[in-house]
Amino acid sequence: MKCLSELIQLVKDSKDDVFGALVVSSQDCNWDPVVFDMLVKAYVKAGMVREGFTVFKTSNEAGYSPTVTACNFLLNGLLKFNRFEECWEVYEEMGRIMYRRNVLPDLVSYTALINALCKAGNVKEAHQLFHNMVHRKLIPDTFSYNTLISGYCKEGRIREARSLLHEMMANGTAPDDFTCKIFVETYGKLGNLVSAVNLLVELKKFGVVVPCHIYEYLIISLCKDDRPFAAKSLLKRINEESCYIPRLEIMNELIESLCRSNNVDEALLSKKEMVNTNIKPDLDTYKCIVSCLCKISRSTEAKSLIDEMLKIGLQPDAEICRALVQGFIKEHEFDEAESLLVLFAMELQIFDTESFNTLVSKCSEDGDVSKLMEFQKRMLKFGFAPNLLTCKYVISGLQKATRARRQKSRDQLLAILAICHKYLELAAWGRQVKETSILCGMYVVYPWAMAEQNARDS
Repeated sequence: MKCLSELIQLVKDSKDDVFGALVVSSQDCNWDPVVFDMLVKAYVKAGMVREGFTVFKTSNEAGYSPTVTACNFLLNGLLKFNRFEECWEVYEEMGRIMYRRNVLPDLVSYTALINALCKAGNVKEAHQLFHNMVHRKLIPDTFSYNTLISGYCKEGRIREARSLLHEMMANGTAPDDFTCKIFVETYGKLGNLVSAVNLLVELKKFGVVVPCHIYEYLIISLCKDDRPFAAKSLLKRINEESCYIPRLEIMNELIESLCRSNNVDEALLSKKEMVNTNIKPDLDTYKCIVSCLCKISRSTEAKSLIDEMLKIGLQPDAEICRALVQGFIKEHEFDEAESLLVLFAMELQIFDTESFNTLVSKCSEDGDVSKLMEFQKRMLKFGFAPNLLTCKYVISGLQKATRARRQKSRDQLLAILAICHKYLELAAWGRQVKETSILCGMYVVYPWAMAEQNARDS
C-alpha cells in the first residue's frame, strides 16, 4: 500500500498508467488481484477519487472484481467530495457483480449511499434505501441511524427524526454523542430549546449517558436566548446528578444573560456560587455585573466591587471605569464620578477619554463657564488631554452661556419696557406729550419689544 501510494505520487503529473503497468507486470510474476483494491484505496487516500473511480471501472472491465471493502472505501471517498452520481455507479456495478463474485453491499455500503442521498436532499429515498437494507437482514448500527436522523434534522423534520430515535432505542441501538448533539442543535435552530431539555431528560431516563459538552451547549444556547433561569435550572439538575462543576465560560454566559435581563441579584448569587466551588471570577464576570448595577442606578454597590477585584488580583479596565462614571452621572453624583475618574487615572493608570468627555458634556449643559473651565483645569493636572470632542463640548458650553446672558439682558429690558408701557398709557391719557414722545422713542429703538408687549397684551 505504501509503495503504491509513493508510485502514484511519482507519476501524478505524467501520463503514465499505473493500472496498465500492474496488468503488464502480472504476466511475468506471481501476483494477487487484491493489488487493484489497494490501488483504488491508495488513490482515494491521496484525494484522487476520480482516478480511483477510473481504476475501479477499468478493473471491472478487465475481469478483476473489487472486494466490498474497496467499494466501501471508494464510496466514502466519492461522498467526501460530493460526487453522488459516481456513488450510484459504484452501487450499480456492485449489483452487477454480486451474482458473479458474491460482492454484496454491506452495512457500510448502504450507510454511505444513505448519506449521499441525505446530502443531496433526497431524505425520502434515503429512508427507502434504509428499509431495503433492513429487508436484506442487515442490522442498522448507531452510525446508520444517525445518518438518516441527521438528514431529517437538516430539513427541520424533527418529528420524523424523533420517530427514528424511538425506533433506534426499541431495537436496542444506543444513541451516542452525535445523536444528542444533532437533536439539540436542531431544536435550537427551530427556537424550541425547551423540547431539547425535555429530550435529554427522556434520554437520561432510558439510561443514555448524555455527555457534559451537550449540556454545556444547551446551557449556552438558553443563555443566548435570554432564558437564564432555564439554564440555571438545567445546570442545577446536572450538578445534582453527576456532581458536574461548570467551566468559567459557562458561568460567565449565565451571569451575562442574567444581567441582560437586569436580574443582577441572581447574577451576584451566581458569582458567590462560583467562589464557593473554587471557580475564580474573571474580568468578564465583574464587567457584566458592574455594568448592570450602574444601569439600574446602583452605582455605589458597583463601586464596592472594585476593592473586591483588586483583592483577588484583577485590575479593572476602561470599560468598567466608563460604566461607573456614567452610572454616577446618571444618578447626578458628579463629584463621585469625577473622583472615580481621578482614582482610575492615578491608581490604575487608566485614562478613559470617553468618560472624561462625558463629564465635560455634563458640565457644559448648564452654561456655567467658570465651572467648566475649572473642571478642565483640574483634569489637565491629572493628565487628561482634551481632544476634538472635548473642544466641541466646551464650545457648546460657551454658546449656552452666551445665550443665557443675552436672554437675561433681554428679560431685564422687557421688564423695564413693561413698566414704561404702563406709564405711556397714563401719560397719553394725561396729555403729557413730552413723556409720551420719549417712551415712544424707546419702542423705535427696540421694535421687537413692542411686538412682544402687544402679543402679551392680546
